[in-house]
Amino acid sequence: LLNKEYSLMDISQIQRVVTMLINAKRVIAVGKGSSGYAASEMESRFVRVGLNIDSLTDSDRIRMQSVFLKDGDTVVAFSISGKTDDIIYLLKQAHARGKKTIFFTAADSPVLHEFCDEVVLVASLEYLENGNLISPQFPMLLVLDLIYSEFINIDSVLKSAILEDTVTTLYKKDDKGFAQR
Repeated sequence: LLNKEYSLMDISQIQRVVTMLINAKRVIAVGKGSSGYAASEMESRFVRVGLNIDSLTDSDRIRMQSVFLKDGDTVVAFSISGKTDDIIYLLKQAHARGKKTIFFTAADSPVLHEFCDEVVLVASLEYLENGNLISPQFPMLLVLDLIYSEFINIDSVLKSAILEDTVTTLYKKDDKGFAQR
């Protein structure tokens, strides 16, 4: 699975995605089921370095988001199958409204390029031996790690300081050295 993912990797695409994230005023990450975990993980990581990002995993909230899109929004969607109705709906609506769209999927379909600025291919667990024993979001998280690393490397001093401040804020210690929340 790891080798398959690396064979799909496109470094220039990762750099384009990072540029889209940097230029976004707000990022909305969406996914359902195991793909929803990837969307939530993206929010959890990127918010700590100052990216204005929210994640949605509920069908109704994903669909409603199309109504609330604003200038400068970028939609990042996750769906292994590439066929999740709510995800496709939001991507099409966002594209029709002129928003940037990034789609992480194992589906290599030319149709997706009609409404996605970037289709980031991830390895599929289908046809892999022991595929049911490996978490389906693993390939998405691997690509997210690379994007996160590239994102941090741009203005790394500032982003590292923001990350340190967020960790310090979350886990301040009292005068006896115990973490306080």
